[in-house]
Amino acid sequence: MTTAKSRNPGDLPSAGRGRPNRARPTRPQRAALLAALVMAVVVLLTAGGCATIPTYGPVGKSDPLSPRNNSVNISFQQFAPVDGASPESIIRGFIDSGTGISDDFQVARQYLTTGLAQSWAADKRTLVYKNAFTVTPGPNKDTFEATFDVVSTVDATGVLTPAAPNATETVEMTLVQVEGQWRISKTPDGVVLTEATFQTLYNPVALYFYDPSFTFGVPDVRWLAGRTSRTATAIVRAMLAGPAPYLKGAVVSSFPNGIALERDSVPVNNGLAKVGLTAQPLLETSVKQRQQMHAQLLVTLQKSLNTVTEVQFLADDREVDMGGSADSVPPMVIDNPVPNVQVAVAKNELVSYDGSKTTPITGMDSVAHLAPTAPAISYSGKNFAFLNAAATQLYTVAPGQPVAVAANGVGLTPPSFAPNGWLWSAAGDGSGTVVAINTNAGVKDAPPVILTVPWLVGQHVTTLRISRDGTRALIISEANGVNRVSITGIFKSSDVPKELTAPNNLVHTGSPVLGVWVDDSSVAVMAPSATEPVVIEILDLARAPASLSELGGVQWLSAGSGVRNVHAQTSNEIYSLVGNNWDLTGKDLAQASFAG
Repeated sequence: MTTAKSRNPGDLPSAGRGRPNRARPTRPQRAALLAALVMAVVVLLTAGGCATIPTYGPVGKSDPLSPRNNSVNISFQQFAPVDGASPESIIRGFIDSGTGISDDFQVARQYLTTGLAQSWAADKRTLVYKNAFTVTPGPNKDTFEATFDVVSTVDATGVLTPAAPNATETVEMTLVQVEGQWRISKTPDGVVLTEATFQTLYNPVALYFYDPSFTFGVPDVRWLAGRTSRTATAIVRAMLAGPAPYLKGAVVSSFPNGIALERDSVPVNNGLAKVGLTAQPLLETSVKQRQQMHAQLLVTLQKSLNTVTEVQFLADDREVDMGGSADSVPPMVIDNPVPNVQVAVAKNELVSYDGSKTTPITGMDSVAHLAPTAPAISYSGKNFAFLNAAATQLYTVAPGQPVAVAANGVGLTPPSFAPNGWLWSAAGDGSGTVVAINTNAGVKDAPPVILTVPWLVGQHVTTLRISRDGTRALIISEANGVNRVSITGIFKSSDVPKELTAPNNLVHTGSPVLGVWVDDSSVAVMAPSATEPVVIEILDLARAPASLSELGGVQWLSAGSGVRNVHAQTSNEIYSLVGNNWDLTGKDLAQASFAG
């Protein structure tokens, strides 16, 4: 992007200077040229859609920026300050110049005093807003306040935090006169963008961290500015800063604390990303740890960029020892698939459902006398769980093993198995109580782990589902008529759960009650109804909410691997997605559930 500069009316291009002479166009030719230019401007403004009429300077040129689908190039006009501009015009011009990511915001810096232009850090924070903003005089002389309807905020490492409904934020700025022109002398670091502009300029990127067993890759979705030449650098910098707050303690990074980029650049040439790291921390790592670092970073870069095929670590510009083939570590398991067999209830017994037929579970004792509901199956397929009709008792059972009461409570949520065999449920009485039971062989008599989650106290919990990497939980809760869909991290000591982290709340519509994991970064949620049409909503950490086709009388849902494997269920029928429509695939069974 080239910098837009103000030009005085008298600063006209000089004649001659080695240029060939050209005949002046005739009046009809000039009229035709003017008409063509006007038409071109009209076409550009129409195509821009959200373009506005400038009020504070000549047009600045910006480099084309790729939107999220990388199929169309979009240019953002920027306008430099003009002589005599009012304080409000300076503030609005500065805010509207927050699109200049490709040239380090050179136009925006023209609205600042010289000192502030050098120190202002645009990448420290991004405030995303909707609707028009207001500018009003502040409490002190030459101060002004810009007030925004906030959609979300993004920190320096790309962590996006949705704003509360109807949230506003006021940004205070101080202006001074510099050679007779108003300039901003004080403003917070960061830029302010409209929701549409943010969606165009920023891309969701999944950083992958390990689960504590160094088996599964856990996505940590960040929003990074879409500068192609700088994306690899931004990804590595964000990864070295560690996981997002809600994942701290739940996931681990193979990169040691304190390690950093040796210089702020990660060049990518012919598919090779060369990552120069601070020498001492890098050289102090073991070969195994470097292999884990390599696996963690390579899968992250490959899933985010189609230009990276290999990663090379450098210390003092020299390649480090990565060992041989015998030192290689297994690749991260990404989006851990679930078995394709579900457990369901048919004639008050637990049965197996493979998508086409229902069969009894070999060796399973009858549970009909307990009127089972909300059945669950472990990833191994060897352990089962269910609730009684009143949701006050949680039972476990396995082929060849008797039914046992695993936990008691009020309004217990449908049980959920983690990949490591632990069974989870939460009380719906507002106590914030969460229970976890180790169902693995040899420890079945161990007492359950009881957690009290502070941020769930006072919440009526209706869903708790463990992710397929075992590090996170989907929790749906309600308080004072407000339904909340949250993703929380699971902090463990060895294999024993210790606490749930502060949640990451997902944007949703409606009033969801039930939910399941669809893949490693999305969930399906809904509000069940025995008679009314129900819409299942897909909530993704990297996308806006999306709704599936409505279906009447849906009371339960399950999901295999991916959105195409979401199943809507009535009291005795199960439906699968075929295209955009629901197709009846099973009858005379209820509450079919995949592992998890």
